[in-house]
Amino acid sequence: MRSIRRHTLIFAAAFALAAGFAGGAAAQRNCSICTGIYDNCMAKPDASEYECVLEHNRCAKSLGCPFKPQT
Repeated sequence: MRSIRRHTLIFAAAFALAAGFAGGAAAQRNCSICTGIYDNCMAKPDASEYECVLEHNRCAKSLGCPFKPQT
């Protein structure tokens, strides 16, 4: 009986550890999306750096990414 309990406990611990790693990978943010928004904005002929930074920072806020400094 004791051996079965130990195996069950080890299995449960391994499952919890694997679930934690999977959750961490899924929660990883992709900040390159916000950089792409900024780059596309700056590529426009009438681009305003201030407006492009605002667009980037709106995206960054929603994804939890670092902000670009406003000048």
